[in-house]
Amino acid sequence: MAISRRNLLISGATLSAASATGFLAWELNKQDTNASIVIAGGGAAGIAIANKLKMYLNGARITVIDPRPYHWYQPGQTLLLAGVYDSSDDVVSTNKEYVDADVRWVNDKVTEFDPDNNQVHTSQTGTLNYDYLIISTGLELRYDLIEGLDPDQIGQGGIASIYHSPEAGVASHKQAMSFAQSNGGNAIFTRPKGALKCAGAPLKATNLVEYFVRQTGNRDRFQFDYMTAEDSLFSVAVFDKRLQEIWQERAIKHHYAQELKAIDSQSKKAWFSTKNGDEIEKKWDFIHISPPMSAIPVVRNSVLADTSDFKGYLEVDKFTLQHKRYSNVFGLGDTIGTPVGKTAASVKAQLPVVAANLTALIREEDMPARWDGYTSCPMILDVGHAMLWEFDYSLQPVTALPFKMVDPLEKSKLSWVMEKSLLRPVYDMMLEGYTPL
Repeated sequence: MAISRRNLLISGATLSAASATGFLAWELNKQDTNASIVIAGGGAAGIAIANKLKMYLNGARITVIDPRPYHWYQPGQTLLLAGVYDSSDDVVSTNKEYVDADVRWVNDKVTEFDPDNNQVHTSQTGTLNYDYLIISTGLELRYDLIEGLDPDQIGQGGIASIYHSPEAGVASHKQAMSFAQSNGGNAIFTRPKGALKCAGAPLKATNLVEYFVRQTGNRDRFQFDYMTAEDSLFSVAVFDKRLQEIWQERAIKHHYAQELKAIDSQSKKAWFSTKNGDEIEKKWDFIHISPPMSAIPVVRNSVLADTSDFKGYLEVDKFTLQHKRYSNVFGLGDTIGTPVGKTAASVKAQLPVVAANLTALIREEDMPARWDGYTSCPMILDVGHAMLWEFDYSLQPVTALPFKMVDPLEKSKLSWVMEKSLLRPVYDMMLEGYTPL
């Protein structure tokens, strides 16, 4: 579609900085514009792109809309389960710690996207007009699709789910330790069908709880079953094979194409559907639930949603991250319909792509940047060891650095240290808009 007022948004030619380097060159190449840019979603992706755009544009009016009154460091949820973090305060901070003072923050909920009129409607603030729209609204956790499950049960009676909230992460650790210190029992870990944020989290949870049990010296009294609705443990074949080898050594059984449909907290039973329509009943003493996930309703029910391969997710070109039908709309983060990439590491790789391509659009130039699907998953094996898994659209191992720091197929203390201590500073830099790695 044509972008109204585009020619009015360019207030001057880009300053030439051919002879400048470093920060000076960056500043001189910033585009002058009075464009109104609305960012729907103020999680990691929304905050980071707001700050990133300040580095590319002079004079842009940037507004972020999000109803959550705090920032949640979601990669820290597995560290809560591990017991490395011991309080929800370890993953919660204020939004204002990260948001540039020139960015307008609207603490509100988007109720409708109207891209034909370049408008976003909210529940309390009213209608916001935009010249460019960036959607980074994350995912909805669909606990409602599991019959018999009340999310309030998480953290009680052997039910765990680190995805639910910071508090659930703390409570899930307590449930895991209580199970590990019991006289034995059955542990079940679930993985739903389709895309989910941090697809490695259910695997990490399995590894951690099995580790807690081994530490008690009574491993033979416990049974571990990983129930996945998918046809593999992990989408990258070489990583999938390595994890199968580790689980064989640790006596963790995995079951494919079995999707959690219902749970009874009183009888401690769970029911799974199979690919051919059969139903399987499993008894459990401890269960970690990874719920189905989808784009939030305002995205999946809008004209902006994909209707084919990634139904309900924001329809974007998987390389430029520009919407396929509305050229002044971009997406990033968990809400976009792409084959991989629902991690903070992917957001970090997407930020310069969206910033560079939106700037090029304002300049009426061809879009120069491409996202190759890069994502990263530090696969925690126990408290003290992990494997660093990086890959892209090719579903082959890659590395973001010019050299390989660790062997991704070998148990590594360094990979654990990176997950425990180094990723948070990099994440915080990303929120500020900096993506040096």
